[in-house]
Amino acid sequence: MLSMSELSALVIRINEKIKDLGDLLAIARAEAQKKHHVKGVKIEILDIAFIPRLNVYVALYKTPVVRGRRCEPKA
Repeated sequence: MLSMSELSALVIRINEKIKDLGDLLAIARAEAQKKHHVKGVKIEILDIAFIPRLNVYVALYKTPVVRGRRCEPKA
């Protein structure tokens, strides 16, 4: 089981570019890569939840581990 320190979350606002789950996954991965300053590392999205009161999605993902110049998702 993952500890809370190994998880991160992003809030994604709904806009006209989001048409399906694939769009949400792509946005979540791209934003996670920007947030952690890594490129070319596949971020594993664990869950995406819609919060209707706020009209946003929350993406939960494994926090990547940076070792030197390389970045790898935690095992």
